Amino acid sequence: MNIIKKYTPQKIIDISTRLFAEKGFAAVSVREISMDADSNVSAVSYYFGGKSGLYKAVLEEQFLPLIEAMVYIKENEQLLPEERLSFYAENVSKIHSQRPYLSKFMISESLKPTPYGKEIIEKHLSQVYNFLAKSLQDGIQSGVFRDDLDITYTAVALASILNFYFVAKPLLKNVKILENPQDEDYTQNAFRIYLQGIKIDKSMNEGM
Repeated sequence: MNIIKKYTPQKIIDISTRLFAEKGFAAVSVREISMDADSNVSAVSYYFGGKSGLYKAVLEEQFLPLIEAMVYIKENEQLLPEERLSFYAENVSKIHSQRPYLSKFMISESLKPTPYGKEIIEKHLSQVYNFLAKSLQDGIQSGVFRDDLDITYTAVALASILNFYFVAKPLLKNVKILENPQDEDYTQNAFRIYLQGIKIDKSMNEGM
């Protein structure tokens, strides 16, 4: 009987996600992963080609909800620029809820980038940036968003406003700023404030 086939790749990914997020890539050994996953040591090589391949698989799996959101938007091109940005804002809290270790991986790869994770993180961040930038550009061209916006900074601002909350949330809870955080409430409020800053105030034009 082939022992390796008893262990699924997903089980190894699930175990590795926690270990990599908590300890970092360098501090986790294949033996530790195998012990925690109750699998054969050779399973990592069999399924992923080694530790670096497993780490890449873990990071790609972390971004799956984001990829699904981007695919949905691409398949619904009729959505207005404001609707696209709103959909992204609504899904940020869902993405972090489904992937609670995502922010840890992003911080880790920012402070101590690995040759295995840097490319994957940059690929997905670029995808988000390009989506936000195009939505903003379309909104400016359609006369919904202000034409004096710096698209680069405005796109980065939205991604930062929504995602930094999930990075800072543990600290905010520790210092009692957030007693009972409601993630969706935060993203809705943050997006509403952001939108007020980039939209054209039509009431001012009507009053002229």
